[in-house]
Amino acid sequence: MSPEQTSSKIGKSVGEKLRTARIAQHLTQSQLAAPDFSVSYISAIERGQIHPSLRALEILATRLGLSSTQLLPNRSQAEDRANSLFPLPEREEEEIDLAFIEINVSLHEGNTAHALAQLNRIPLKRLKRPQFLRHRFLTGWSHFKNAQFQQAEYVFNEALQIAKELNDHYLTLRILYLLALAYNVMRNYSQALLSFQRCLNVLETSPIPVDPFFATQLHMQIGQYYTQQENLDLAIDAFRKALDAIGPEINSSQNHGAYLDIIRHHSISKEYDLATLYAFKSLYLTNQAQLAQLRSEVYYYLGQAILKNDSEQARSFLDNVLQQEERLRALDPLSLASLYITNASWYFAQQDYEQAYAFAQKSKALADEFEDNIIGAETYIVLGRIAYAQGKRARGDEDFIKGLHILEHLERHEELANESVHYAQLLEENGKEREAFAYFRRAFQSRQKVGK
Repeated sequence: MSPEQTSSKIGKSVGEKLRTARIAQHLTQSQLAAPDFSVSYISAIERGQIHPSLRALEILATRLGLSSTQLLPNRSQAEDRANSLFPLPEREEEEIDLAFIEINVSLHEGNTAHALAQLNRIPLKRLKRPQFLRHRFLTGWSHFKNAQFQQAEYVFNEALQIAKELNDHYLTLRILYLLALAYNVMRNYSQALLSFQRCLNVLETSPIPVDPFFATQLHMQIGQYYTQQENLDLAIDAFRKALDAIGPEINSSQNHGAYLDIIRHHSISKEYDLATLYAFKSLYLTNQAQLAQLRSEVYYYLGQAILKNDSEQARSFLDNVLQQEERLRALDPLSLASLYITNASWYFAQQDYEQAYAFAQKSKALADEFEDNIIGAETYIVLGRIAYAQGKRARGDEDFIKGLHILEHLERHEELANESVHYAQLLEENGKEREAFAYFRRAFQSRQKVGK
C-alpha cells in the first residue's frame, strides 16, 4: 500500500470514529466545532480529507467525553512496521534526522503532498522531544504551503508550546513568523499583528546572532501588513528597517560575519544540522541572486508605500536614492530596476507619459536580465498602463498579459488579483466586455487562493 493510500485510510478511520461519536452524542458539526474550529474543518476531518493535530484531537475528544486515543485508528503492529520509515528498532536517530532533511527539501521544492506522506510515516512514539518539535513544525509548514491555513494554525500553536519548553529560539522565530502570515491570510489581523510583534521581540532578545535574510523578510512582511491596513507611515518604517537589516552592500562582509557568528553558536551547542544549514547560506551569498532579489523587493514595496502616502516625499526619496545610480548599476542592478519602475509610476501619476515610458524601459532593460521576478512583472504592467493612456491598446494588451503571466508564474496571487481587476476595468472601458469578464474571473480565482 502506498504512503498516500495509507494516509488516506488512516484519515478516514479518524474521521469515521469522530462522526460516529458525534452522532451518538446527538451533536451537529456546528455544535462540535464551536468555538475553536469551523464547520468546514470538522467536515473535512470526517470525510478523511485532512488529519487533525494532536491538540485538535484532544479538544474534540474532550467534547465527546472520550480520550484522544479513542479517536485514533486501530492499527496492528504489522501495519506500524509496514508504514514506518524506520521499522527496525536498532535504527539510529540520525536516520530520522535525515528524513527531516529530505522533508525539508520536498517542501522547498513545493512537493507538499510528498512531505506530508513522509511525515505521516514517521513513528511519533519513537521521537525524542526535539525531534517531535521538528515533526510538528514541518507538518504545520506543509499545511501552510498547501494553503490549509487553519490546520497550519493548530499545528503551529502546538509546536510553539514545545519550542518554548525546549527554549528553541530558531523554531520559535519561524513558527511565529509563519503563524503571522497564516493569520493574515485568514484575515485575523489582530492575531497576525500580535504574532509579528512576538516574533520581533524574540528576534531582538534572542541569544543567537541575527539572520540577515530572516530579519529582512520579517520586516518586509510587517511592512506589507501595514500597507494592507493602510497605515503607510508604519509600513514605510518597516520597509526601511528591512533595508537596514540586509546591510548597505549586497555582498557585505557584515552579512558574512553574521553567518559565521551563527555557525559558531550552533557548533558550540552541538546543533550541527543548523550549523551546516547556515554554512550553506553563507556560501550562497557568493551567488547573490536571492539576496539581490530580496533587496529589490524591499525597494519596490517601500517605493509603493511612499507613493501612496505622499507624492512629494516619494519624489525626494527617489531623487536621493538615484544619486547612487551608477553604484547600484554595478552592485545591485535589480534594485536599480525597482527604483526605475517606481520612478516611472511617479511620472505616470503626474501624467508625464514620456518620462514614465523612459524610466519603465530602463527598468525593463535591467529586469529582463534576471529570471521572473516581481520587478519585471510590475515593469510590464506599468508599460501596459502607459500604452493604454497613450491610446496604444494593442501594445498595452501585450505588456499587461506578459506582466500578469509573470505574477501567475511567481504565484503572487494578491498582486495578480489586483492587477487583473485593473486590466479588466481598462478592457471594459474600451468596449471589450467579454475579455474583461475573463480577467475579473481570474482576479476572483486569485483572491480565493489567498483566502480573500
